[in-house]
Amino acid sequence: MRNNPFPDETTRPQPANPLPPMEDLQPRPTSPPPPVPASERASEIESVERQEEARTVRYAIGKLNDFLRWFIAVLEVTLALRFLLKLIGADPTNLFAGFLFALTDIILFPFSTIVHNPASSHSFQVFEWSTLIAMGIYYLILWAITRFLRILISGPEEAAG
Repeated sequence: MRNNPFPDETTRPQPANPLPPMEDLQPRPTSPPPPVPASERASEIESVERQEEARTVRYAIGKLNDFLRWFIAVLEVTLALRFLLKLIGADPTNLFAGFLFALTDIILFPFSTIVHNPASSHSFQVFEWSTLIAMGIYYLILWAITRFLRILISGPEEAAG
């Protein structure tokens, strides 16, 4: 007789007539899949490769779009800082202000003579219309480019939204 590992537990007697044994299941007859012609296999492989290439191009264009959105954000913040520093009359000999003015002078060169900025004769305070115009033009250009890239990677039903 075996030792009971749970001596306090009551044991139940087994039924006298156990359930009848189950019938053995017969395996289903299987037929081998029909052979696929080599030309169909080649076209399936070519289709999968084209889909993978399309996904890669779509990913690259999406990443370019992300970069452009990041670039426009940095450009707009930099130009807004310049506008604010010029508006409050920051000293251009200050290291930070001088660096920011020199950096943004390159970006604002096409707009430098579009409007003459009014300035008082005794201070550095300037309301730079050309900076505001440049901010608007650069934003519109980069917005148009990102919209074009979105059209390139979207399907016809997605482009409407």
